Amino acid sequence: MADATPLTATTLTDVLRRRAALTPAGQYFDLYGETVTYGRVWEQSARYAAGLAAAGVRPGDKVCLIYPTCAEFFYTFFGALRLGAVPVPLYPTLGVEPTAAIFRDAEAVAVATIGWFRTGVDESVALAPNVRAVLEPPDLEAAAAPAADWTAREDDLAFLQYTSGSTGQPRGVMLTHANVVETIKFMAEAAHIGADDRVVSWLPLYHDMGLIGLCFTPLLVATPLWLLPPDLRAPRQWLELITRVRATFTVSPDFGYRNCVRNVRDTSDLDISSLRSALSGAEPVRPSTIGAFERHFGVKNLISPCYGLAEATLAVSIWPRGVPVRLDSTGRFVCVGAPCPGVSVRVQPALEAPDAATVLPAWEEGELCVKSPGVMRGYYNNPEATARVLSPDGWLRTGDLGFLDREGFLYVTGRIKDVMILGGENVVPSDVEEIVDAVPGVRYSAAVGVDSERSGTQRLYVVAEVRDESAPGERLHELTVEIVRQVHQRRGHRPARVLLARSGTIPKTSSGKIQRARLGQMIQENALADRVLAAER
Repeated sequence: MADATPLTATTLTDVLRRRAALTPAGQYFDLYGETVTYGRVWEQSARYAAGLAAAGVRPGDKVCLIYPTCAEFFYTFFGALRLGAVPVPLYPTLGVEPTAAIFRDAEAVAVATIGWFRTGVDESVALAPNVRAVLEPPDLEAAAAPAADWTAREDDLAFLQYTSGSTGQPRGVMLTHANVVETIKFMAEAAHIGADDRVVSWLPLYHDMGLIGLCFTPLLVATPLWLLPPDLRAPRQWLELITRVRATFTVSPDFGYRNCVRNVRDTSDLDISSLRSALSGAEPVRPSTIGAFERHFGVKNLISPCYGLAEATLAVSIWPRGVPVRLDSTGRFVCVGAPCPGVSVRVQPALEAPDAATVLPAWEEGELCVKSPGVMRGYYNNPEATARVLSPDGWLRTGDLGFLDREGFLYVTGRIKDVMILGGENVVPSDVEEIVDAVPGVRYSAAVGVDSERSGTQRLYVVAEVRDESAPGERLHELTVEIVRQVHQRRGHRPARVLLARSGTIPKTSSGKIQRARLGQMIQENALADRVLAAER
């Protein structure tokens, strides 16, 4: 079993330092067949800290990280921490303007990236004058005097985790060292992860589940990790790696398991019986997915639903390992477990003030509120948004709907706002609509996420009322192509379908608000057929 010493660490830097001192030759992670040890990450992160310092980065400065899944991400992340800087991991293909907006919001002084992302990074930096340096691994590995390690305190800011939030404006979730360390401690306990486990992950490093859940938690308890690039076009690779290394633990959003069932037909050379637990989170967990996956791959009681959010660092609740999943009385909602150790959950009327005292009884649906050592300090440079979700005594409004049963187990039933979940990422409809409405020829638009059995997640549908309803088919086709291009370029998601429609097609409330749930239902029932002028995928 793992030496418990790192469990006493109070900062993320300390976790790595102590692990590297105890087992320097131990495997931190394996990527593309190359093993990277704890000692290697400690050694290289010192060089990267020196490289950052040589580039003018100082304690407290923000450094954005735009990397694929690679060892250099870890060297840069921990190098920034050791310098006292604040790493900001970002989605690599977010788009030029959205990325620049985060550069500006984070007040980043430097961006660390790698070759094939450099062109896009440079375009974003041109729109963010606060960024003084763009650095690649050769720049960071250059010989420089080692920088003395910054002595971080547990309440110091560790890193910023950007989330789109309910308004669509990116918000930097401020996570302290204590937030992260306490979360990975109770996650390891709740998920029963230890040194005798073997973890496989395909989740991206810029996502809280991939980074905190599957990179930092194993580091704490000396669990060897195998990494894959996040490519769901080839889910067999994930299962093959589990089979080859006899993995015992993995995690995926619901759509990942569904993709395996749909795309991996021949299972004769696969054996995932070594898995003790496979968590499912980051998007709604479907009972049908759990049943289909376990039947298809010949396992039982493997998938454990869980719930969490970036504003709580990550985990809130985890269903216990090896126990049959529990459904509510309707059979629609999966129990996502009891709150993790040290985490409290209460249910209050939706949209009530965060400091309100009303608590709803068992089985009554309302907004889920969380209090835990993982609850964020707040949103970076956004006290107004922070005040809307955080009470003075530390309760966090999640924006999610759900209820507790009489035993204190949690069920998540939906979202208060109309946030779409596309491939595991939260996307606000108004972000897409603003882009579409700016396309010449569009009068008014609405974006909605429609559940897709085929893709295993939501698919983005755009309904656009056109200005010229008598336009020829060729012109309508060009308009559709431009809508798809603009949305994909500026928001990073390609619409599954664009429906060009007559004026008045999009349903609205009496106050003019789009009725998204109704629109989604109309799309699924093909109720817009007589209003649509052109529909293209």
